[in-house]
Amino acid sequence: MIDILPLSFCIGLAFIFINKTISTRWSRNLRNSPQTMHKKSVSRFGGIAVFFSLLIISTISDLEEYTFLREAIFVSSPVFLLGLADDFNIEIKPALRLAVLFMISLLFYYILGIKAYNLNIPFVDYLFTFEIFSLLFICFAVAGMINAFNMIDGINGLLMLFCLTVCVSILIFPQSAINLEFYLYLVALFFAILGIFILNFPFGRIFLGDGGAYFLGAMIVIGLIKYYQVNDLSPWYVMLMLVYPVTDVLFSIYRRIVLKVSALEPDNLHLHHLIYKRVSKLDLKSENKKHFLVTLMTFVIYTPFLLGANYFSKETQILQILTVIFISIYVLIYFLLAPRGFLRNE
Repeated sequence: MIDILPLSFCIGLAFIFINKTISTRWSRNLRNSPQTMHKKSVSRFGGIAVFFSLLIISTISDLEEYTFLREAIFVSSPVFLLGLADDFNIEIKPALRLAVLFMISLLFYYILGIKAYNLNIPFVDYLFTFEIFSLLFICFAVAGMINAFNMIDGINGLLMLFCLTVCVSILIFPQSAINLEFYLYLVALFFAILGIFILNFPFGRIFLGDGGAYFLGAMIVIGLIKYYQVNDLSPWYVMLMLVYPVTDVLFSIYRRIVLKVSALEPDNLHLHHLIYKRVSKLDLKSENKKHFLVTLMTFVIYTPFLLGANYFSKETQILQILTVIFISIYVLIYFLLAPRGFLRNE
């Protein structure tokens, strides 16, 4: 199992070497976009290292308990390739991306049985008795979540540390029934991410890229929903585990509607961008230190809620209260850091 770590790490090193020594259109990464925060070329192929380290180890292993991991990698492959297209500088319109993600989510529904049964909200729960509603709900939710993971991938280590924390927060609660198949899934995912996290945080030697962000979004969502299904947890468990990216994407949609700009275009007004701008006012000359502080601050914000989600995994009312508390904290911090009058487009 631990052999996934050196494999991921070595593949990442190879792409760092390629970025520094081979000057081609696909290997170099220096873009002019609102969310770009680096000033020199950095490889965007960290996601390839995560994907192939998991694929290789799970394929060559004869362990039957790797079955779920193999199936998850299989259905997530189209998501990975969709994001990888952008990493190779192949432009795909945001609306088309979302449409493709929606269609790919059908694979999750029919092949892996990734379904939502209720939300513990009376009227809404009645709608789940209709399969078409359940299907549309999970497709919109999964596509939105995968896109949300890509949105929070803007600071060194930010997305990867969130994914690592999700895995660890589940594993450290022994009262949760984790079978060996799911345990191996979490541990394999943890070590595959850790191999690139070491190279990325805080020095930013390599990035996940859209391929990596989309792939991790798919794998984390698949794992959480399966975990919720097998252990008969509250549906709000999944919501609270994903509350950081969910809140970020929903608030981004709200912000762009108010500002009357496209909800599909990237910007630099996410919470991590605002924290970065505030940290940049400190007397820190190193970009690495700025990224370290931003990632650490967001880690401190969401980690208590991930731990709370696992501790109260079947207590719907407590999970709902914790969800509201996180959203309130997020919005409060956001408005404390945001420029005055920014929602009036001043």
